[in-house]
Amino acid sequence: MTSSEEAQEACNDAAADSCAAAESCADDTAGARVPLPRLLAEAEAAFAAEFDKRMRRGEFATLSLAHSRNVLRHLGDGPLRARDIVGDCGVSKQALSQQIAHLEQGGYVAIEPDPADARARLVTLTEKGARAQQIIRRLFIDIENDWAAEFGADDLATVRRVLVALLTRGRTRAGSPGSHSEILAPTHLSPRDTPAC
Repeated sequence: MTSSEEAQEACNDAAADSCAAAESCADDTAGARVPLPRLLAEAEAAFAAEFDKRMRRGEFATLSLAHSRNVLRHLGDGPLRARDIVGDCGVSKQALSQQIAHLEQGGYVAIEPDPADARARLVTLTEKGARAQQIIRRLFIDIENDWAAEFGADDLATVRRVLVALLTRGRTRAGSPGSHSEILAPTHLSPRDTPAC
């Protein structure tokens, strides 16, 4: 058995164990086993939908999970060039440019000349963008804690542990760079413990 097959089997086992009480998590309506990538994609979509629903009720209704994931989280430590963001967020330059333009128009980021290179521009969080990041961090905490209460903190911790191990091992083997801080976040979070989202 290859290492990728072992990882798939471990994740399948963890997902099946976490969903043992809800047969529909592991099987579709015809009784066939649902592929793990579909389960992961649907779990991400469920998180994004809950995030977006909660964001729409507040001061920052025009922000989405994509804005946070692709732009805002990268700016917590200071200004960056857009080209430095694009490599770490997994979207095209065009998509990132559109998101930055939306965020600039909404007052969440400012675009400034780079003093080190007159041809380059820096993307910086504004005061409004920094406030939005605080709300976003709180939402991440709230949603994850709500899921822990609904599905069980131990089960959620197991899912997180297996996913972190899988992703860390995959990134280590592939030699891919990138921040591991967002995947290594603890299950139960308080505002001071939350990584940049």
